[in-house]
Amino acid sequence: MFITSIFKPKIIRQLEQTIGKKLEKLDTLYVGSVGYVQNERNQITELSLYECGLKELPLSIVKLQNLTELDLGRNQLSNLPSSIVKLKNLTELDLIGNQLSELPPEIGQLQNLTVFDLSNNQLNQFPKVLLDLNLEVKMAYCRFYGDEGIYIEGNPFQTPPVEIVEQGRQAIIDYCAALEEQARPLNESKLILIGDGGAGKTSLMKRLLGLDFNPQESQTHGININALTLQHNDNDIKLHCWDFGGQQIMHATHQFFLSKRSLYLLVLDSRRETQVDYWLKHIQTFGGNAPVIIVINKIDENPHFDLPQQRQLKKRYPNFKQVCRISCATQQGISELIRTIQDTLPDIELLNTLFPAKWFKVKTAITEQAQKTNFTSYEHYVDICQANGITKESEQNTLINFLHDLGIVNHFQDRWLRETNVINPQWITEAVYTIINAPQLAGNGKLHRELMSTLLDNDTYPVRKHDYIIELMKKFELCYALNDNEYLLPDLFPTQEPNFEFDDEHALHFILEYDFLPKSIFTRFIVRMHRDILNNTYWRNGVLLTERTSNTTALVETDSNRLVLQIAGQQKREYLAILLFILKDIHRSFNNLTITEKIGLPDNPNLTVNHVYLLKLVQKGQTEYLPPENPEKSYNIMDLLGIVAPPSETEAMRMLQKILSILEAQGIEQEKDLLDHVDEVVKLNPGIFGVSIDVNALVKKMLRR
Repeated sequence: MFITSIFKPKIIRQLEQTIGKKLEKLDTLYVGSVGYVQNERNQITELSLYECGLKELPLSIVKLQNLTELDLGRNQLSNLPSSIVKLKNLTELDLIGNQLSELPPEIGQLQNLTVFDLSNNQLNQFPKVLLDLNLEVKMAYCRFYGDEGIYIEGNPFQTPPVEIVEQGRQAIIDYCAALEEQARPLNESKLILIGDGGAGKTSLMKRLLGLDFNPQESQTHGININALTLQHNDNDIKLHCWDFGGQQIMHATHQFFLSKRSLYLLVLDSRRETQVDYWLKHIQTFGGNAPVIIVINKIDENPHFDLPQQRQLKKRYPNFKQVCRISCATQQGISELIRTIQDTLPDIELLNTLFPAKWFKVKTAITEQAQKTNFTSYEHYVDICQANGITKESEQNTLINFLHDLGIVNHFQDRWLRETNVINPQWITEAVYTIINAPQLAGNGKLHRELMSTLLDNDTYPVRKHDYIIELMKKFELCYALNDNEYLLPDLFPTQEPNFEFDDEHALHFILEYDFLPKSIFTRFIVRMHRDILNNTYWRNGVLLTERTSNTTALVETDSNRLVLQIAGQQKREYLAILLFILKDIHRSFNNLTITEKIGLPDNPNLTVNHVYLLKLVQKGQTEYLPPENPEKSYNIMDLLGIVAPPSETEAMRMLQKILSILEAQGIEQEKDLLDHVDEVVKLNPGIFGVSIDVNALVKKMLRR
């Protein structure tokens, strides 16, 4: 919505004349931007009351019969009056960031709406009336005005569950229709045991399952999956227990198995110092706000050990619920831990999700089949659906995607993966972990296709499924293809930095500082940029890249919780923007990442300045930056910001061409999907391309050449 902003007193007087005195209260409530647009007959067609502290909608607004765009974002509205339907000419309605928990049934009468933004409200039930608007439902934020759809990101949906809502309008219709026949609570979730290797996770799982303790328990080199049933409110709750190996090499794969719909047990060894903050941030990054119980094991060997500063930990990690002290050897504290798990069950997201009865039958059939085989064809899944009354193709798609989100099956829509359903998730995780732990790959990361038959048991992993496993690893961005028979795994690159030359004296320096840097971010970055690797110059913590058409090179290194980017050559600014785009696109896969961007001063890269701080200086009208470490020399702020934000459309077009080729190499080929990737990254980080450029229009222009 384009709004002409004018001074508050003037617009208040004009609005009062137009729609009545009730808007006088804006004189005291005003904290945001008020603006409007009139047509040639002095009729208000676009009205913005953004961030004005409104607790209810002034009824006088409905007198503005010519309104086509209404922005009520970032207010405190808890309900909408049904009279809003009098604004029948509305095409865009923005209610982002309010307190709405429901909508009036009449809202479906606004049939001219093309954009309806309900992001960041309090809707726990998807309002069925929105389906009457015949707009696509998008679990995203509205990125560019004119993007049609209903935007609903940031709402605490329970019915339908968020996994269904994410699939869009047709999935919501399928779920609601199936729910009307018969339903029951799912009462299932994951119990994930995580922590350092040797902490006793496997022994703890055995104790929870009522099995004997083995003092010689071997260390887990993959994932053990078992089922545990506990009682809560007279209901059986089935917990799928996932015991993760603690080796550092496996942490990069956690992104594919850790989820929000889980309860986490962080297992610590009382005899050793453990990075509790690392693990809590690790869980938060992949599992969102899923509840965590910290379990201190082996207290029989160190009875005085306790977790320090628990109060501060709970402030930093609100999902941290309790500490339990146990000994798997003596069973001390095990019964108390089980009671704590039972008490924490209500905190698991969507534990009581309603599951349609016929969907349950399909789920049960697949679960029973998984006792006999590890995978099945999609055609067989369709046969199971049809045998249980699910005949519509759209409902079959909705259900299989939901079962995938729940971790019951692995199903992907990619061309090389969609015909196989893995109905035993442990089958694929064991294959991946066997490969990344193979001694033959250590220190070089090179996987030959023929080696698969040596590494994997041929009965469990027949040769005809080797391509599936490799394609899945490529999808997970664990590896990339050198040719038809060889693949490289960046996590297994040599640790020793090779000899190479790089002009760091004339390079741009840009640093990303993370409060927590997931190991997989750098791995995935290398996979996406592997076509630019210069002369095989890579190692575990760094890579040398080149943009060959412009004679520009980039040295990218990971250092503790930092990524350091140095760019040298003819188009430093453009190549930096491309690399930042790829990194920010990867960041979208993670929760709660806190990243500080810093720019190295041109003649002294060891001195850095916060990128956001520079932007704030510009807003205040300042033109020069004086580094406190060296106050004798000042720097032009726009020159420093120019490192990050290319100003011209020509430069942006070149960057976008490169970015689209990288995204297409990932298998993102549809115009809609490409636009979604570019739109979302640019909306969240407009400085990448410069605020004056309509990137959305440029992408469409390029795609249609």
